[in-house]
Amino acid sequence: MTARTRRSLLTALLAAFGVWVAVLAVYQVDDAYITYRYAENIAHGIGFVFNAGERVEGVSCFLWTLVLSLVAAMGLPLPVVTPILTGIAGAVTVALLPSVSASARGREAADAFDLGAAALLAASPAFAYWSVGALETVPYTLLLVLAFRGHVRESARGSGARSAVWMGLATLMRPEAPLLAAALGVDRARKGAFRPVVAWCGLVAAFYAPFLVFRRLYFGDWLPNTYYAKAGGDLLGNVEAGGAYTARFFSSLCPSFGEHDAVTAAVGGAVLAALVVFGLRRPALRGAALIVVALLVAVLLEGGDWMILHRFFVPALPFVAVLVAAAVGAIADRATRKNARTVSEIALALGVAMIASLLTYGLSQRNGGSGLVVNAAGYSHAHRDIALFIKGRAHPGDAIAVMDVGIIGYLSGLEILDISGLTTPEIAHAPGRFMDKEFPPSLVLAKAPRFMVLVQGFPADTRISDDPEFRAHYRLLLQRNQRFNWKPPSEYWLGVFERM
Repeated sequence: MTARTRRSLLTALLAAFGVWVAVLAVYQVDDAYITYRYAENIAHGIGFVFNAGERVEGVSCFLWTLVLSLVAAMGLPLPVVTPILTGIAGAVTVALLPSVSASARGREAADAFDLGAAALLAASPAFAYWSVGALETVPYTLLLVLAFRGHVRESARGSGARSAVWMGLATLMRPEAPLLAAALGVDRARKGAFRPVVAWCGLVAAFYAPFLVFRRLYFGDWLPNTYYAKAGGDLLGNVEAGGAYTARFFSSLCPSFGEHDAVTAAVGGAVLAALVVFGLRRPALRGAALIVVALLVAVLLEGGDWMILHRFFVPALPFVAVLVAAAVGAIADRATRKNARTVSEIALALGVAMIASLLTYGLSQRNGGSGLVVNAAGYSHAHRDIALFIKGRAHPGDAIAVMDVGIIGYLSGLEILDISGLTTPEIAHAPGRFMDKEFPPSLVLAKAPRFMVLVQGFPADTRISDDPEFRAHYRLLLQRNQRFNWKPPSEYWLGVFERM
């Protein structure tokens, strides 16, 4: 394959990826608006805070928040610009992957298998959607890919530390990144050179250690408040939830066409296990395999995520694609000349089937009865309209107690008491899992917020609405069903209550 052919194919792939991203660019999840509010407060000199004067790290993406604060300082609208930035990060990741895959396979130039790895990544609805999902997921993934690329090149020439810079930046992006840095450190340590490994780890620590000190001094804790809110429950509960989350991800690793059951999860899990074992046995691929394993461990410890399209596993997708390319390429290399064509044809057929499965799955997630399109309309009908309703009725100094703090907090601009605990330490540290924290209603009622937005059916919200003090002091103003257009019908009622 000539260099010109590679460039042409990669250009066509990037164009197709752009179209796929545009198809899935339907709406931004509520959590993105939490980051926007932090970023704008930084830009306006209020500080790294959600509510003025309250130093609580209610985001899990410190560096990404700082980046967006620069965008906000330029006066650019974050809900418009941020998906463009994450989309650029996604395109760059796809563009880099063929060369990264080739380096990991010991090749100077990418071949069809390396381009196939990029095609698998580009076709993934999870990677494509989160490339415009406005969260830190794909920029973080790009940093990991750059760190791995540097790691492979440094291992080949026996020196270098550029990968440590990229990994150091990654540790400022996501809380689990130090675990991934440790995975690459283990891979470097196995080569027997002690001092270079110490120097590499020291460079990563030069990014992370000052950040930890800042976090402790500024926020008063060694971990973000989001950790206590989301993963601060019992370890066994996290592992159980993370296992179910991981099983759904496994189903996406085989041609399941969006179906998830025990069979598809077992097949996908077996495929991933085989790829990891294959990678661990090959020096240049061991780093990719260790990153995948580290991400699996992190998801189990964190308990997974509630968001669509297994967001927590998106950073693993480029490395899975690299392992696929290497494994298929190794099979083709070992085949005799007589069988080489057959192997290539089988690989092509499986690749086409997998891409067809990914595209089918993505379209079902976009257009399904509870997919992206209906959720976009639901958030506009409920959260956005409620935020504007409260903003038009509120006075300066008013506060809102609410669980879904993103859109309502960002658009209303009022002080927020977060019932889910993301930006409220007292609730985050309460016992129980995320969205099921066990705290007394008096913790919220004692602060007498003028407005409360409660969701029917959620335990914490129900305890508040059933409390006699709440019934005595609050009246219902408005109700909206965020799932008003789901098929089959479903309910997620948000009630707006005002203190009398």
